[in-house]
Parts: sequence; C-alpha cells; structure tokens
Amino acid sequence: MTTLEAITRFIVPTELADETDKQLRDAGIERVERFVLWSGQVDANTFSVRTVHVPKQTSYRLPGGLCVRVEGDELHRLNVWLFEHGERLGVQVHSHPTGAYHSDTDDAYPIVAVRGGVSIVVPFFGATGLRGPGVAWYRLSSFGWDEVSSSDASQLVRFEE
Repeated sequence: MTTLEAITRFIVPTELADETDKQLRDAGIERVERFVLWSGQVDANTFSVRTVHVPKQTSYRLPGGLCVRVEGDELHRLNVWLFEHGERLGVQVHSHPTGAYHSDTDDAYPIVAVRGGVSIVVPFFGATGLRGPGVAWYRLSSFGWDEVSSSDASQLVRFEE
C-alpha cells in the first residue's frame, strides 16, 4: 500500500497520546511549537500507532508567528529508522500558541506527506491536550489537507488502553 487512503481507523495507545501531550506542553513552557510524529503498522484498514518520534527540530519566533523546522539529515535518520523497524509514518501532531488550524506553512511543508495521512493541530501549546477541546484534525487528499470534523475525527483516530 503506497497511500493511507484506505485506512478508516488510526489506533493510538493512550500512553503514546500522553507522551505526545507532555512533549507539546514541555515546548509550550518555552513558548514554542513542537512537532511530534507517530509511526506504526498497517493491517487491512487499520493503522496501529506504535512509536512516538520527536525529531530534532529548531523552533523560531518570527514577526509573523512561530514555526518549527526539521532538517533533512534528521528526516533521513527518521526514514532509516522507519525502514529498519518496519513502520510507516502516518500522523503528525504539532501545537499552536492560540487556536488550532492548518496554516499556509503547515499546508506547504508537512512531514507526513502520504495521501491519507493525518495532521493534528493542538491549541494553546498543548495545554488542553490531544483529547481536549479545540483540536483541529486534517487528512491529506490529492487536493491538499482536508479538515475533518471533531465527530468524524473521533471515529477516525481512537485512543485506546
């Protein structure tokens, strides 16, 4: 399978969601955004998240806002790890300082770039967490990042023990 378009369910263990929340909040203490990536394995129409990745990244405070950059050598290191461990990258999560939305930069420079992949934006530097209010959900189609309603997102991405 070259895309993730057939995936109807992303299963996320709660401890991995908790680790992601911690990473976002830790960056938020410094008033910067952070990128967290989830990889896992595909079985039929289910993507099971197995690993949380916090790639080496540089956070910027620019006149127009905040952003995060992950360099090419770090992306190469991640791709080698994914290959060696038989996992695929399926979900990117990052925080915003205020409300959650997909910015023009988010649209143009995703790390998860496979159709069917998911992008989750968590507001207020992750203060309310992935499972809190105001989280924005997106899925990559051949037309770009499509917003997913909260009710559809709760069916698409499931947090389980």
